[in-house]
Amino acid sequence: MHANKIEIINLTRFEELKSISFDSNVKIIAESGGTKTDWRICTNDKILAFESINFHPKTIGNHQTTIVEHLKNVIPKNSSLFFYGSGCLQKENQAIITTLFEPLELKEMIIASDLVAAGKAIYGNQNGYVGILGTGSVLCQYTNSKIEDISGGFGYLLGDEGSGYYFGKLVLQQYFHHQCSSELNSLIESIYGSRSNILSAVYGNSGKHFISQIQLHTEEIELKKEINQIHQENISLFLNHYLPKNKTITEIGFVGSYAFFMREILEEQLTKRGIQLINVIQKPIDTLMKYHF
Repeated sequence: MHANKIEIINLTRFEELKSISFDSNVKIIAESGGTKTDWRICTNDKILAFESINFHPKTIGNHQTTIVEHLKNVIPKNSSLFFYGSGCLQKENQAIITTLFEPLELKEMIIASDLVAAGKAIYGNQNGYVGILGTGSVLCQYTNSKIEDISGGFGYLLGDEGSGYYFGKLVLQQYFHHQCSSELNSLIESIYGSRSNILSAVYGNSGKHFISQIQLHTEEIELKKEINQIHQENISLFLNHYLPKNKTITEIGFVGSYAFFMREILEEQLTKRGIQLINVIQKPIDTLMKYHF
C-alpha cells in the first residue's frame, strides 16, 4: 500500500458501512477492549475506520451479531480478519468469536487476546513487558508473540488499578471520607452535584460508567497538585500490585488512554522504581495495521 494514495474514511456509525462498496478482498483489523472495539477495514486505496460496542466472548448478543450482519453485506468473501479481543486469551473464548464471524466466509481469520495486540503494538517482533492501563488493567510479558506471566486482569470489582475507573473510585473515596480539600470538594460538587446525587449515580444502573467518567481539570496550581496526587496513587497501586516480585524489569511499554494522558506521572513512578518507559500508545489499532501490512 502506498501511503500517499490511501483515502482514510472515518465512519461515525458502523451502519454507514452499507454505503461503502469493495471491489476486491479486504483485510479487517479489530481491537476490542473492555468497553469498545476499534475497526480498520483496509483495501489497496482506502481505509475505513469506525468504533463499535466491545466483542467480549462472554457478552456476545444482538448488538454484536448485527454488526457481523452489516459486515457480511459489504465484505467480499475470502477476505481476512485479524481480531484482538479482551477475554480471548483462552481457546474456548477464541472459539466463540470464531463462530460469530463464520458467516463472513473468510479465507483467513486470526483470533487473539488484546494482550497480544498490546505486545505487537509496543514491541512488534521483539520481546518485553507491557502494561494496559484501562478496563481490565494488566501487566504481562510478551515473548515470541505469546503472553506470559500475567498479573492483574481481575476486572473492576477486584482490580483495575491504574484505570480511569479506579481514579474515579479513589476520588470518591477521598471525597466521602472527608479527605479532600475544600477546593477539591467544591470542584467535585460543581461537576457532579451533591453527596446524595453522587451516591445515587454510583449505585444506579450506570454506576460503573459514572465512576469511570470522572475527570477533574483545573488551572489552579495547588488544586492541580492534589488531583495529580490521586493519579500518582492510582498508578503506584498498579505498579506495586502487578510488577513481578521475583524478576528485575528494566523497561516497559504501556497501552491505553489513561496511560497516554498520564504519561508524565507514569514515567515518574517508573523512574522511582528504576524502570524506563519505552513507549505509550493510546490505541493499538493503527500500529497493528502497520504491523500486519
